Amino acid sequence: MDSNDPSSEEQSNLDAFFEMFDWVDEDISELNSNEETEVTGYECLFIAFNNLRSYCKQIDLDFGQIEDQYQASINPDQSDETFWEQDLDATYSEMDELAGFGKLLETIEKGFSEYEKFCDKSDEIFDEWHCVLIMHSFLRKYCDKLEIDYALLQDDISSLQSEMEKE
Repeated sequence: MDSNDPSSEEQSNLDAFFEMFDWVDEDISELNSNEETEVTGYECLFIAFNNLRSYCKQIDLDFGQIEDQYQASINPDQSDETFWEQDLDATYSEMDELAGFGKLLETIEKGFSEYEKFCDKSDEIFDEWHCVLIMHSFLRKYCDKLEIDYALLQDDISSLQSEMEKE
């Protein structure tokens, strides 16, 4: 196989995406294993968005472009209805934010699966860009549901990433 083959690079990026997605759950589980730490929805979102942004940087994908696409595609009237055929209220009705986030990850995986099925039936390509957009969209909806300030969350992640780059 030619390592310069664009489809090989796309598959590699897609594999890396799903590895990153699995790490979100692993990172949250590791944080939760510390009995002194209460893991809330904020921490879960911080980990998920931090991993997502790091992944985007790794493959030279502009995270701001994903946010712009999300903003262009949202329907404000849809906030309390279904989102990509997933019932948000059922997903987030958990009192425990950690359990709710676990359900969110399952919902995101279903979103990937549904999109892959759609791509199989159409001319669309199942790629990392769309997976990033799907994950980002569900995470943003979760921010809204928990009334977490998305801009502040992103500022906190930027601060952490800047500190890590200095080290």
